[in-house]
Amino acid sequence: MSLKNVLKNVALLLGFCVCAGLHAQTIETFVVADIQVGGLQRISAGTVFNYLPIKVGDEFDEAASAESIRALFQTGFFRDVRLSRAGRTLVVQVDEFPTIFSIEFTGNSSIEDDALRDAMRQADFIEGRVFNPTVLDQVVQELKNQYLSRGQYAAEVQPEVMDLARNRVAVQINVREGDTATIKKISIVGNESFSDKELLDEFESRTSSLFNWFSKKNQYSKETVSSDLETLTSFYQDQGFLNFRIDSTQVSITPDRENIYLTINVVEGEQYRISQFKLTGRLIVPEEDMLPLVYIQPGELYSRALVDGTVELLSNRLADEGYSFAEINPVPEIDEGSKTVSFTINVNPGRRVYVRRIEIVGNTTTRDEVIRRELRQLEGGWFSPALVQRSQVRLQRLGFFDEVEIDNEPVPGSADQVDLLVSVTERSTGTFLVGVGFSGDDGILLQSSVSQANLFGSGKLISLSADRSSFVESVSLQYTNPYATDSGISRSLNLNYQKLDAAAFQIAEYFTDTLGGGVSYLFPLSEFMSFSAGAAYEKIDLGATQFTPIEFSDFIGEHPSNNNYKLTSALAYDTRDSLLYTTRGFSLSLNLEVAAPGSDLEYYKANARAAWYVPLFRDYVFKVSGDFGYGDSYSSDEGLPFFKNYYAGGTSSVRGYEIRSLGPQRESGASRNNPIGGSKRILSNISILVPIPGSTAKDKRFALFIDGGQVYGPDQSIEFSEMRFSAGIGFNWLSPMGPMAISYAKPLNSKPGDLTEAIQFNIGRVFD
Repeated sequence: MSLKNVLKNVALLLGFCVCAGLHAQTIETFVVADIQVGGLQRISAGTVFNYLPIKVGDEFDEAASAESIRALFQTGFFRDVRLSRAGRTLVVQVDEFPTIFSIEFTGNSSIEDDALRDAMRQADFIEGRVFNPTVLDQVVQELKNQYLSRGQYAAEVQPEVMDLARNRVAVQINVREGDTATIKKISIVGNESFSDKELLDEFESRTSSLFNWFSKKNQYSKETVSSDLETLTSFYQDQGFLNFRIDSTQVSITPDRENIYLTINVVEGEQYRISQFKLTGRLIVPEEDMLPLVYIQPGELYSRALVDGTVELLSNRLADEGYSFAEINPVPEIDEGSKTVSFTINVNPGRRVYVRRIEIVGNTTTRDEVIRRELRQLEGGWFSPALVQRSQVRLQRLGFFDEVEIDNEPVPGSADQVDLLVSVTERSTGTFLVGVGFSGDDGILLQSSVSQANLFGSGKLISLSADRSSFVESVSLQYTNPYATDSGISRSLNLNYQKLDAAAFQIAEYFTDTLGGGVSYLFPLSEFMSFSAGAAYEKIDLGATQFTPIEFSDFIGEHPSNNNYKLTSALAYDTRDSLLYTTRGFSLSLNLEVAAPGSDLEYYKANARAAWYVPLFRDYVFKVSGDFGYGDSYSSDEGLPFFKNYYAGGTSSVRGYEIRSLGPQRESGASRNNPIGGSKRILSNISILVPIPGSTAKDKRFALFIDGGQVYGPDQSIEFSEMRFSAGIGFNWLSPMGPMAISYAKPLNSKPGDLTEAIQFNIGRVFD
């Protein structure tokens, strides 16, 4: 029974008791000639007449009196009702409950006001409604229960009611939360096949320890314990214990209400194996195509997870054929003698379902066509949950929306049609930024930009930005039309100017002054693969100082000013679910940059990058990535132009080593070595991405990582033994000021001469 119904019944019971008391005041039978109502302040007489079962002309007796009082009490408007007779006039005297003017909370911190108000709303105890002390008592008890479910057994909830003018009251709920009770011990009774430690390792709840004190996993929560019990059941059933059950659970609290002792009594039962399985029913998909999707195999231990996985795979396979509401029913047949279980998997595909209409709501700026061109589920096509999910991912990756939801609704009167409702919540896509970025690598970076990623709701991008720091001045203008053709070919135009002082860049000294512009096209080859090609012009002026390495100064003397015609191409494969907060998927890109024949500098650079994300548990993600780059000249022995060299070290490559410090170095006039970079680079990374405890926001997380990398000069061969490695912990946050990263890393195999740096930090967009 809901809380609201309970409160209604309590109020009715109270009303009946009062009614019974008033019923003792006997009124002689008479015919009502008139009805008068007294005591009204807020409620109109018409409302009373509407609820009163007696009308003018009716005969009034003891039964009518009891019925009338009961009816008026049932409205919940009155705390007292009296009936009397004045001649042939029925006099109804009422005393109204006051109305609730305001509800305030004090002292609550672990439960927010909104959550407490939700509990009151369920009981219809909100501002503007009638104040009923009985309902308030029940609400207070419900609030206490919320704290008890969180393990805050010492919590006190005290209401304070203050009378106001015009028959109103202000309600203040004073809360003293107290400390949350901690779990002192968890005992499992009846387990024989697995030790307590093996089972408790599966739990989210933990007993008190120094580490768990910080993580708060030792705090008792009814919801967490319920989840742990389900986890325990799943664990046993995945190990073949088909009839496992939890017999009882006892929660004991110490007299001081600070410690909890949890005892779980289990019955393991026997372990079962799969004897056989067979597919029956209407097999729309050939049986030979469905058999590889059946996880349960003869001879293996019974596992509920494998059974559920089989149902999911078979359902998805039928959904690909348009049978999106297929029923897959695995029926077990248990043989107690041999302790085996066989399954008859009954397949009922139902009717093939089509999408009749797709409706889009919530897009006040973005045009319908911009959304529809990202949808992979089309009107008139088979309804496919996989295509709907892919459509949602594509819309989320646009960056135009905070939320994207796609719901299906059956078409009334049609069993084989659904309508799709695409609901979007738009976000601001236009920005004007004047700010400051900071990097532990490169210092302060002044930034200004104006951009619109969804120009006039068309999905087109235009941006103008300018950066200035101690090492770089740059201005860039970009325009991108993601659908320059109806087939989805994207076109980008860009103009840029950059002035670089490498001395302040913490590498060997030189100057560059670059002016350029170009165009590029991106061609979608499949849902996850694309190819891009572009052409650009660059005018690059070079300058030297007295500390410029001889290798650089000789090159600058021969090529002080250069006109290059750059060609670029890339092949990309990307299945990631998000570009900013990836939790699963794989990305691979092969990039080539070539200075076309006839350029003053004829060179090429090739890069291969790959990253793989694997979800683990509880939003933990395993990531492994690698990057290999190689460059050279194709028309002379000068090699790759030095200002196109690769660098490594710092927050974007190998943390724990100073920015760009790895690889070949030359002595300068300063007291330290200066890196000159190289024509070859290897980077690697292994990470465990960890969500912020207690946070559901997807803009920040920790990372436990191992980085590796090295840069090699044109005369050096790639020696993996020369790679440098580091391990540490990082924190990444997509903050309102821009991407922020901070890391603490310890080099694992540094050598004399290496420049190390444990803590590294940057915020905002920095030159790399």
